[in-house]
Amino acid sequence: MTDFAQYDGFKRDFDFYVGPARPDGFRTREFGDRLWADVSRLLGVPFDGASITPGVDSGYEYWFENEDLSASVYSSPMEGSGVLDQVPASLTVISRSMDVANSELAERLYAGLTASDDAYLVAVFEDNGMPIAANFDIGDDW
Repeated sequence: MTDFAQYDGFKRDFDFYVGPARPDGFRTREFGDRLWADVSRLLGVPFDGASITPGVDSGYEYWFENEDLSASVYSSPMEGSGVLDQVPASLTVISRSMDVANSELAERLYAGLTASDDAYLVAVFEDNGMPIAANFDIGDDW
């Protein structure tokens, strides 16, 4: 398990990039809907009243906030063949609670999203762009 707490700090976010473990038949909206539902389940927070809006590049933006956290996903089409092209959705969850650190939410999400080989490819970066964890080979050229 990755120790996200060592990267925690004031106004420090964790940037998740998520893609399908099996990209055959990838559909941007269906993937975004599935990821959004899984994030809600993993956090134990029903995303009632969340907004889902089409983006300008055939992607979809998902947004939810309450007094404890804010969550967003942007699911975009799979294009290109680079490392990050394999993970076309960006995910950010920010704790607004004094009792729960961003790192705790990040650990819960990373563990849940990578729990099954069939689920997701996940790469997590610090807000300064340095990689923290990935369940697939992202290389060393950062």
